[in-house]
Amino acid sequence: MLSKNLHKTVCAAALIVGTSFGPAISETADAQKTGFIEEVGGSERVDSSGKLRMLSQRIPNTACYAHAGIKPEASEELLMKSRALFQKIITGLEKGDTELGMIGAEKDRKVIAKIQDVHKTWGRVFDATSKPVAEQEASEIIPFLKDESAPLLAAAKLLVSEVVREYSDPTALLGKDALAIDIAGRQRMLSQRISKNACLIATGYGSEKAQKELEGARKMFNVSAQALRFGLPAAGIQPIDNDDINNRLDEVLQVWAGVQPLLDRVSAGDDLSEADVTAMFTTFNSLTGKMNTIVGLYSDASKLNL
Repeated sequence: MLSKNLHKTVCAAALIVGTSFGPAISETADAQKTGFIEEVGGSERVDSSGKLRMLSQRIPNTACYAHAGIKPEASEELLMKSRALFQKIITGLEKGDTELGMIGAEKDRKVIAKIQDVHKTWGRVFDATSKPVAEQEASEIIPFLKDESAPLLAAAKLLVSEVVREYSDPTALLGKDALAIDIAGRQRMLSQRISKNACLIATGYGSEKAQKELEGARKMFNVSAQALRFGLPAAGIQPIDNDDINNRLDEVLQVWAGVQPLLDRVSAGDDLSEADVTAMFTTFNSLTGKMNTIVGLYSDASKLNL
């Protein structure tokens, strides 16, 4: 059994994995950077690129439920909307999109390189999901999207890090809140990752890899949710003094606790009813929405405290 201190260290390390913060820059550079951000919509680029992590998992997730006939109209509509949003964001990051608040084409060569890396996987996923669900063979499309979801997420993570490096305004958020905001944002992706693998396993498309991915995402979501609500000093996270955020985090923890028996059954290989699989679809989409709201509240609270 891990000692208490070692357990905290492991949790802290797990929370920080994948988190990136740009290098320190001079006050003059800060001022120049802030002006540039306002001109090209840097904050919008950071926010939009961050959604790609979640969308990389939501697309195969909703495809799984759609092909399983779970809330068929709703799941296929969400699949198509997620596909369209991913395409809109990646195009906007590259060429600009005034509707998304991204002004002008990208000029930074490192960001452009990461965009191209995303395109390599995204192009295959985009093409594969171009037809209506009724015109596709589940036995072909589901395994394909399952295999592509990992490299797409990896490329999206690297792109987000590069966009944050280039555009994040060091004066826009308190440093002590940056990690909490990043972890809260990652919860959106993890909820879709959990749902995706649970659907794959429940519908017969699972594998040992899907089981491991499901368990890893469950542990990460749980540790992160507890840290956001109650703090984890070893990871640099303190509980926030904000009743609205804490109440919403309590709602997340309540929903999360309620779905654990169902996830346990998935992990055990039990047969699930259509109602069970439908419950997973609705529950994890709800968790994604709740965490999306919480991310915005964290950001607003941090800015108010500047």
